[in-house]
Amino acid sequence: MKRDEGIAMEIRRIARGEGDVVGKLWDRMCREVVDGGPLTERGLAELSRMLDMSAWHRDAFCLVAVVDSTIVGFVNGRVDTGDGLLPGMSGEIDSLYVVAGHRGSGISRALAEAAVAWLRDRGADPIRYLSCAQAHADHRFWVGLGFEPDMICLSLYSSE
Repeated sequence: MKRDEGIAMEIRRIARGEGDVVGKLWDRMCREVVDGGPLTERGLAELSRMLDMSAWHRDAFCLVAVVDSTIVGFVNGRVDTGDGLLPGMSGEIDSLYVVAGHRGSGISRALAEAAVAWLRDRGADPIRYLSCAQAHADHRFWVGLGFEPDMICLSLYSSE
């Protein structure tokens, strides 16, 4: 149990059967972002199944923040060996979300630090977090944790 700014919280790996709970948080996250929206019923079911597998998967993880027996946030990611041509593994943090009522209490930072520790324990170097270009608050958060901007992703969408 970790106490952060007066809040007793636990950061732990997702347990089997909690994929649905975290899937609903993911759906909330999607609804809060620009150009986001609700997940489809099938999308939510598939995502929840994937999150449930994170309870035991060797290379993928989902860590949850629990306050008063309620999951209030999550972070997920994976280790990646790439194409196998280069030595070593990289780590990727895919998403981090904390419900609005618990933001600003240190939970986001605790989740991010736990994700970095999980990846480092498995030999990941470097660790990357990809973010939308206009998500400036997101960038400041990760830079504040020591991440450095080092790539630009260019996308080409079909004209259809």
